[in-house]
Amino acid sequence: MVAVIPALIVLILITPNLIGRPAVLSAIPILIIGMTESNVVIDVGGAVDHYRYRTIQLRLLGLDNMSFQENLTATESYGLDFVFSRNVTFVFDISVLVANQEGNTFALNATVFTGEDEIGEFIAVSRRDVFRTDVVYVPADFRTLIPVGRTE
Repeated sequence: MVAVIPALIVLILITPNLIGRPAVLSAIPILIIGMTESNVVIDVGGAVDHYRYRTIQLRLLGLDNMSFQENLTATESYGLDFVFSRNVTFVFDISVLVANQEGNTFALNATVFTGEDEIGEFIAVSRRDVFRTDVVYVPADFRTLIPVGRTE
């Protein structure tokens, strides 16, 4: 009975490292996609708190407007923001790759649809890793944790 408590404490401390999750909770990144009246806003940053990432790469590729392509990279940064006009593209692929200071990488690939139906304006995100589409209606925004990719 006395050994159970120290054993549980050891398991709590080493389990995140064994399954490839960062030991620092603030190192887990989040992707936020929102819309204003005229713009689409994309934000990548720490899910819990400010955290300085080694690199953040964001790639956008318009599917209904093939001339819309953006490749953004931030190094030693707390986050990456990008804003573009809603009229540029209504459907785009998004790829996010984040590397934290501990050597973990996080990756997310999805297709984003923006539009309007009888309920209102919406953002629909189809993630490739879970084969699921999430729909949120404005003024809400889409938020998802970026899953861990691999450890370097």
